[in-house]
Amino acid sequence: MNRYTLFLIVLFIFAPSVMRTQGQTDAASSTSKNTGALSISVTSLDIKDEVLYLTYEIRNDSEDDAWIFAGWHILSQVTYGMNASIQIGEDGQTITIRARSKMKRTGTPPKPVYSRLVRLRSGDSQAESIFMAIPTCTGFKSEHVGQQEQATQYATRLAIELGYYQGNFPERIRKKLKPPENVFPEDPGNPPLSPQTFSGENEDLNSRDDELLVLEGLQEIESEEEQIIRTVIENIRIPYEETRNYTRKIKSPGLHSYEKIEIQYKPSMLEYFFPYKSQQSLLSPDEMEYLQSDKTIVLNDKQDIHTVAHFIPHTRADTTVVVGRLRYRSHADVVCYSESKPFLSFSICNDDIIVIERRYVIGFEGFPSLKKLTPQIQAIDLRMHCAANLKNQWYRLRIHNLLEALCQNDPSIRNKTLYPRPSEWCDDMLRPYPVLGGRGVGRWGTESHICLSAGEGKNHYAMNPNCKPNSPPDMVLLFETRAGWNQHGGPELFTFDNHDPKGGCVLLNDGTVKFIRTKEQLQQLRWK
Repeated sequence: MNRYTLFLIVLFIFAPSVMRTQGQTDAASSTSKNTGALSISVTSLDIKDEVLYLTYEIRNDSEDDAWIFAGWHILSQVTYGMNASIQIGEDGQTITIRARSKMKRTGTPPKPVYSRLVRLRSGDSQAESIFMAIPTCTGFKSEHVGQQEQATQYATRLAIELGYYQGNFPERIRKKLKPPENVFPEDPGNPPLSPQTFSGENEDLNSRDDELLVLEGLQEIESEEEQIIRTVIENIRIPYEETRNYTRKIKSPGLHSYEKIEIQYKPSMLEYFFPYKSQQSLLSPDEMEYLQSDKTIVLNDKQDIHTVAHFIPHTRADTTVVVGRLRYRSHADVVCYSESKPFLSFSICNDDIIVIERRYVIGFEGFPSLKKLTPQIQAIDLRMHCAANLKNQWYRLRIHNLLEALCQNDPSIRNKTLYPRPSEWCDDMLRPYPVLGGRGVGRWGTESHICLSAGEGKNHYAMNPNCKPNSPPDMVLLFETRAGWNQHGGPELFTFDNHDPKGGCVLLNDGTVKFIRTKEQLQQLRWK
């Protein structure tokens, strides 16, 4: 598939159907639903000749976590971005920027579609931005056959509407996901989604503590109530056109040899690469300060310049782009220099979408993360990957009993938390198990056993044999060690040598991951 195709498929499957207004009923009901819970406030609004820039803050003043809908995702090589639709109300005066997980759509996507949810913890806030090319394309207000496109009109109100789920939403969903009593469900054509499948779909996320992918249409999700936060900006003037002509062709200025490329991260490297609390908990205060203060890098290496230039749409043949709207939390401004002068500039939002000429959007498979081009964060990124490995192992252990029940054909252990034998834990975790709803076998991947910064080896973690399912939450369960298989023991096996600067990750019995930097910190952990 052409690398540009996936993004356009996603747009044209979803956009026409989600852009039909749902009228004012949802807005009225949402006002009561967000009382005393989440709030949303616009912090800046700038309407220029061809684009609208909007920044808003979401605040969680409730006592519970909130899982905010970030966008739709089709599993592929692309990273996880954000989505929002643009709708015009029946009054022709209200434009709504809407991001909801439960929205009517038509068409059949080429692959299963997932809702992506992002956690906003109690007492926290997060800033998001939206840019929208104007006149904006809003789609038709009705499905009347033969409806003609109209001239430019003007809206006087702008609404922002976001969906979210309250409380420990991931845990509620996991508890609802249960495999059938045997490998062959009663309805082979519609097997239930097993916990193993659900867990596996989420293993590529940057932070499983703060992100969640959920298969669209899943019965367990449909029974959950999506709440809504909404705000309205009055007395503005926004041009729009009721058209479905979302794409344009842009001409290439031709290939150029760039001398250097300057990348400026906004608001900083910290928010761009490591925006979640679970990631930032693995950083030292000095690292936090450095990542927040350092905002710009310059690429002079020819290979690095080639990597960026290869994905710049302007260096290709005429390219189809989308007349833009984009929701994002962070972005990087990129300037390419030729003959000692700025020649080409564009932005990269959410580390996966290019915005060119401040109004056109393009995304494609295989886009390289800027992590690979930013040496200042590469060692930290390897640490984050190692912590993600241990978190994935924790989720695998949560459902180990269910897989064992199928392997042993013993339903009695389905409802028991079960850890593998410490002397064989690597073997047990990778043992084949029956595929639910099929006639084959499956197994976990080996990626979560390997620390990428530790060198060769097929496993870099050990199990604490003293830790049981009913042990205290803060007891060490898994921890970093040198390469070896089925390793188990205590702090004598722990290594500080897998990372730079020195340190190692530990997984506690409650799923918490910590990065240990000193022997004193190691001794303070609970091992028995």
